[in-house]
Amino acid sequence: MRVFGELETVVMAQLWATDGQGTVREVVDQLRADREVAYTTVLSTMENLHRKGHLRRQREGKAYRYRTTLSHAKHIAGLMREALRNSEEDTTAVLMHFVDEMSPEELAGLEDVIRRRGSGTSNR
Repeated sequence: MRVFGELETVVMAQLWATDGQGTVREVVDQLRADREVAYTTVLSTMENLHRKGHLRRQREGKAYRYRTTLSHAKHIAGLMREALRNSEEDTTAVLMHFVDEMSPEELAGLEDVIRRRGSGTSNR
């Protein structure tokens, strides 16, 4: 699991916002609403993400339709897991700091996840 570069992050966010899939043209059209970006730049970025295993693709006419290999939630969870694994600090101490920063709503959600995990009814 790795953190994406700036444009990779923007492209992945756009794909996740559209059910995890899209063509280069669709992504470019959406990105151009907020920034000037060249078609070839987005194409290269999506090809790199495909080569790295973050996107898979399927021929659709003359173009490819790209799909994310992980949901946004699974990607973030992987980053969190990696951060915990690579921490030189005690995992419990890191988790305590993380939980201390959570809102009451986030804490309630965490409690619900832990309760479901304990009963064996996890949403994966």
